[in-house]
Amino acid sequence: MDSKQMRISALALLLGALLGGCQQENSSAAPPPSTLYLNGKIHTQDGQRSVAEAMVVSDGKFTYVGSKAGAEALKPTQVVDLQGKMVLPGLHDNHIHLIGTVALDMCDLDGQSVDLDALAAKIKECLPRYAPKPGDWLVVNQWSPYDGNSPTATYATLLSALDAMAPDNPVMLAGVDGHAGGYNSQALALAKDKDGNVVGFNPTTLAPGGVFADFIPYVDLSSGVIRDAARSAIPVPDSGVLSASDDQAAAQYDKILPAISELMASRGITGIQDACASDFIRQRLLNMQTRDLLHMRVTAATCFHDDDFSGKLDLPSHLAKARAVRDAFAGNPLIKADAVKIFLDGVIEGDPFTDPVFLPNAGMLENYHRPHLAMDAGSGDVTITADSEDAGSNGIVNYQDADLKRYVGALDKEGFSIHMHSIGDRSTRMALDALEAARASNGDHGIPHTLAHLQVVHPDDQKRLGDLGLYLTFTYAWTNPQLAYDMLVTPFIQPTKAGQPLSEAIYDPLGYLHEALYPVESSRKAGAVLVAGSDAPVDSRDPRPFENMAAGIMRAADGHDEYRASQRISLAEMLAAYTINGARAVRQGEITGSIEVGKSADFIVLDRDLFALVNAGTPEQIAETQVERTVFQGQTVYPTP
Repeated sequence: MDSKQMRISALALLLGALLGGCQQENSSAAPPPSTLYLNGKIHTQDGQRSVAEAMVVSDGKFTYVGSKAGAEALKPTQVVDLQGKMVLPGLHDNHIHLIGTVALDMCDLDGQSVDLDALAAKIKECLPRYAPKPGDWLVVNQWSPYDGNSPTATYATLLSALDAMAPDNPVMLAGVDGHAGGYNSQALALAKDKDGNVVGFNPTTLAPGGVFADFIPYVDLSSGVIRDAARSAIPVPDSGVLSASDDQAAAQYDKILPAISELMASRGITGIQDACASDFIRQRLLNMQTRDLLHMRVTAATCFHDDDFSGKLDLPSHLAKARAVRDAFAGNPLIKADAVKIFLDGVIEGDPFTDPVFLPNAGMLENYHRPHLAMDAGSGDVTITADSEDAGSNGIVNYQDADLKRYVGALDKEGFSIHMHSIGDRSTRMALDALEAARASNGDHGIPHTLAHLQVVHPDDQKRLGDLGLYLTFTYAWTNPQLAYDMLVTPFIQPTKAGQPLSEAIYDPLGYLHEALYPVESSRKAGAVLVAGSDAPVDSRDPRPFENMAAGIMRAADGHDEYRASQRISLAEMLAAYTINGARAVRQGEITGSIEVGKSADFIVLDRDLFALVNAGTPEQIAETQVERTVFQGQTVYPTP
């Protein structure tokens, strides 16, 4: 062998030794770190709803779920003793307005029920700080349109209270429901027509044939309350999440992003559908992600709410925007935009104490009734003073039937999930007709479509919800009787008689609403899939998942046939709504929603056993549940490390 060959052989031996060393090192490399969680009551929400005692998490995923012995055999690198605590998959809130869940530095009533004296005092307190100069707007957030606002010796109406406290400033009370606002005379005078001319809301502009004739069902000049479409006529600086847009609003909302992240994690929420996402909201979501604050998966439902409430269907524009947004987030691991929100109607609450009464505007199959109620200013007692009569209106559905079918059919064909706000029974029937037409035309793609709220559904249509296998998003805290609220709804839907006890009229077991109001369990039995949505900040900024669970589950049997007892569901079904069903509703059931090998390690540890509370006959205590730990993608995000 010559010297050249010797050098080549030596080099080959050296290279072989180096490669061999690398291969040996790799073959004995330590496995990735893993964490064993043991001694828990792990409700997996898998297909059998099995309960495990241990699980192993590695690289952000569940790698083992089962017995303690089986988990220990894997020799995990870390061990967490769950001390017998109940464990669930991370919760899914499928109808929430995320950036409205934490208060801004603005005047705020926090959803409290206040009489007109207390409301006036709040306006007086806020003016110097938030609207110090004549002409400055004062926006008051989280006003409750349907609870409180009762007359006092000082103020007979909401309008009079606002006018007295702010004679030189336009005032808007932003309703917690996202549909109603209260305005003073200064603000009402600023309403603009479609050409941008300031003409004001007044008896002339709101008369038949007037420039605002289309808004007549939405405006009550006696109280200053305006709803839905009519609110767009009054240009108000950032009056809430849906209208936020400018740099000042962006700075305000960006300040509260850490608090939003903390709130969601503390409530155990690891997946949401933002139910009306604009460019502004999508940017806030991206900002959260950039700042490592987005500890959840988000489906941002593209929203055209201004068009919805004006009944405008610019189908090419809507589809182009929805596609562009979906494409922009196609590669994002936490945010997607493959859903579109449609507002079908408004609200079903009216005001029976104004003169004339302020009717609801949700789309109903039958005409509303015009009730005659009187409230004693001293005691607050309400009496029925005369028989109700036909009000001559059955409300408004924002789209014509043919337009809605075109819209739904096109979205379904393009592969979008459709999430529809539907309150009245007529709007729900039209939604079902449109979805059935889409399936007949496009076939069944397996796309989960969702109806939200469903306050009144005709019994015939409850079966259709099941036949279509739709996902139904209820806010369960709203489904139980509350007399102060119910008297703003039921007397407009069911006839009332002079002298009839109010409670008897509202909770008539033979009345239409007994079968049609919030049909949770009957729709589930028909085949529909229950999911959960808080609608926060509507009613409450806090998404309060455990309060919703407590309100919606079956109560302990006590022999008393309560008005809504037949529509309550079991705890097992409620947990499915908040976990695996919620994940499937946004097409992420293969990723999350249950504790199974291969899925993202998203789970929560509770301070109490919810099933034990039900078995003990104290399900109301579920409302007080606290989350002790929230883990998202294998990392503890609450409490903050």
